[in-house]
Amino acid sequence: MDHSLSNQLPVLDIDIQEFVAHYWQKKPCLLRNALSGFDSAVSPEELAGLACEEDVHCRLVLEGSEEKPWTVRYGPFEEQDFLDLPVSNYSLLVSECEKWIPELNDLLDQFRFIPDWRIDDLMISYAPEGGSVGPHVDQYDVFLLQALGTRRWQYCETISQDEAIIPDLELAILQDFHPDQNVILNPGDILYLPPGFAHHGVALDRCMTYSIGFRAPTVTSVLESFTLESEQAGDNVERYRDTDLELERHHAEITDTEIARFRDMVSRFLEQSPGLWCDAIGKMLSDSAVATPEDVDSQPVHLSDLQSSNWIRHPESRILYHCSAQTIEVYYNGHVHRLPQQPEILEKLQTLCENYEWSAELIRESLKIESLGNLLIELATNQAILPIED
Repeated sequence: MDHSLSNQLPVLDIDIQEFVAHYWQKKPCLLRNALSGFDSAVSPEELAGLACEEDVHCRLVLEGSEEKPWTVRYGPFEEQDFLDLPVSNYSLLVSECEKWIPELNDLLDQFRFIPDWRIDDLMISYAPEGGSVGPHVDQYDVFLLQALGTRRWQYCETISQDEAIIPDLELAILQDFHPDQNVILNPGDILYLPPGFAHHGVALDRCMTYSIGFRAPTVTSVLESFTLESEQAGDNVERYRDTDLELERHHAEITDTEIARFRDMVSRFLEQSPGLWCDAIGKMLSDSAVATPEDVDSQPVHLSDLQSSNWIRHPESRILYHCSAQTIEVYYNGHVHRLPQQPEILEKLQTLCENYEWSAELIRESLKIESLGNLLIELATNQAILPIED
């Protein structure tokens, strides 16, 4: 597919300060003409072709009869699957499109007033007239950008509270949906929805929607990462103690005092190792599906290799950093690399983080700083960045 999104992409036209102050994570927001003149970088036919490729996460959602109201099929698909579809009332959804079409990262760049680690993926959906995935609630922030045709969106202006869903379906579709708003989106319009607000979109004609979703790690994910980091650090982990053993109790009972001891033990565990938090959070937020050198046959990477070509981030790579007093911790794909805390190094690192393609000139400039050269070799060795073949 030949795309030139960066040459035709309009600038996101919203008041970012006002949006964050009044809407982000607070309430829905309809943004008319936010990307006026936006033209989809992907056609419906190209999206269907992508859905036929291995390793692409995609699904077809079909609205049916009363006996079987909704059906979900998972890809990869074949051409015949699309030829057999009805003329209406279905949706094709393809996730992580930015990983397969790198030009789409130019669109994600428009939303970089939100931290990089927050961005989850760009999903593109296609639907003919009547296509939908039913009324539902998402547990993440999403910008719904209309890219082709028109779609009617109905949504609630208050957070849904444990709404009942239709039983025995693969999809979590609401049994009862009572929207407050009813709007029609045209190309370039965006509907922002925070987590927990019920919504329902129906295609009014041949329609494509770009869904830019955001991550929100759970507290259990954070605790798991902290525990793993503590284990890897080899810290002595406290064990349960009961020097004031209770005697006036049944031997099979778990007492409130014992539960309190466990809670106190966990609190001390979280408080006694503040130095672990940075790596625990950084590794968790940068974790990805990029294969490690142990999983693949990788060749050593030398400085001459870095300078001989342009490089690009692996489509799955996440590269983030944190500034400490003496060091800059660079987190990539669940790994950490420490750099000296120096303004020149930070400035060059930020330039690397701002780009998906790294020119040979940018590589050469970075290699003038020895510590950055070591980082680049490590990134290339671990396949976080890949050479661009001529």
